[in-house]
Amino acid sequence: MIRSAFRLVTVLVALQLLAGPSLAGELRLMDYNILNYPGSTGTSRAPHFRTIIGEVAPDILVVQEMIGASGVNHFMSNVLEPLEPGLWAAGPYHDSYDTDRALFIRDECVTVTDSGWLDTTLRDIEWWDLEIVASGEVFRLYSLHLKASSGSTNENRRYQECLVLRAHLDAMPSDLHAIVAGDYNIYDSGEPAWGLLRSAGPGQLFDPINREGNWHVNASFADVHTQSPRTTQFGGGANGGLDDRFDFILANDDMLDGQGLDMLTDTYTAFGNDGQHFNIALTDPPANGVVSAAVASAIHDASDHLPVFVDLAYTDGLAAGTPAATLRLDAYPNPFNPATRLSFSLPAAGRTTVAIFDIHGRHVDTLIDAEQAEGTVTLDWRPEHLPGGVYLAQLRVDGAPMAMEKLVLLK
Repeated sequence: MIRSAFRLVTVLVALQLLAGPSLAGELRLMDYNILNYPGSTGTSRAPHFRTIIGEVAPDILVVQEMIGASGVNHFMSNVLEPLEPGLWAAGPYHDSYDTDRALFIRDECVTVTDSGWLDTTLRDIEWWDLEIVASGEVFRLYSLHLKASSGSTNENRRYQECLVLRAHLDAMPSDLHAIVAGDYNIYDSGEPAWGLLRSAGPGQLFDPINREGNWHVNASFADVHTQSPRTTQFGGGANGGLDDRFDFILANDDMLDGQGLDMLTDTYTAFGNDGQHFNIALTDPPANGVVSAAVASAIHDASDHLPVFVDLAYTDGLAAGTPAATLRLDAYPNPFNPATRLSFSLPAAGRTTVAIFDIHGRHVDTLIDAEQAEGTVTLDWRPEHLPGGVYLAQLRVDGAPMAMEKLVLLK
């Protein structure tokens, strides 16, 4: 799946005309309940997960129903490494009650700066602080798997779990961007747990697509249901057809305010759901209108949940009016083929890095990473090994993002 470079360039140019940070690129976050992985069927399901992940092309993947550290290793060895050798790393893992949550990242896109978990009355809730390599921006990602099943007793268990999460969200630094992804097992937005998470206050969460209501067996929400893509029982899990919206990626207001690091709400997708398979299997007629038959079959066979993804737009990390914003990184010619020359002037000596990223935030080259004296610096970039497209050159001095320049390689 290829994301639109044209959209990125259009937004980038528009934002450069305004005061404040400019858009530098996008990352894709994917959430997925992978159904008691690996269990006895992990090896046979691994090709299905490779098909799905290859189609979505996430940069950050958070999963639920992981079974132990050996499951993390199995997923790395049988899914991610064969799919994209050398590009993925597993985040810090916490082994807790029942099945667990796990994080996988393209470590050239993001790094984990801190992590931990919240003890609840049932399953723990994991969190990771992620720093975007290309911009230096940090956000907190939580992953949860709340108590399953309907009824007031189970609703109360979900509420008790969310009390712990909400207290943690309320105590976060006021400027920390936060996302809570996972299998909420909530049937409708009238549940106490949902009301708690959505109530006003510093830790309030929001549904990025604003589709609240009674999700359970309700055709009005057919296009956002995430459980279950199957109607036959095999390999465990639910088999009731697509009739519940259990899987969510929620965000705090900082992630949705249109400033700096932000969630692109129009990209929020229950992957494989074409809105035409309400209460039936994803592989039943009619033919799926948003994914191929092979991908629909992979989703059906891999798990009893659909994955959900959303794109995050990050900036060059520069606040308007700061001294760093006066440092300039130039490139000529630009657009270019086959080479361009980057130049900048350092007002003082310092550790200097110039790195190149693609439009997905993946690191593709480093032109300099060394102590540099005061004065003008010129660097030639000849990316013979890369395809044509939009790239971003980032200048850092003493570890801080200082300037960004969009580069257009013509081939």
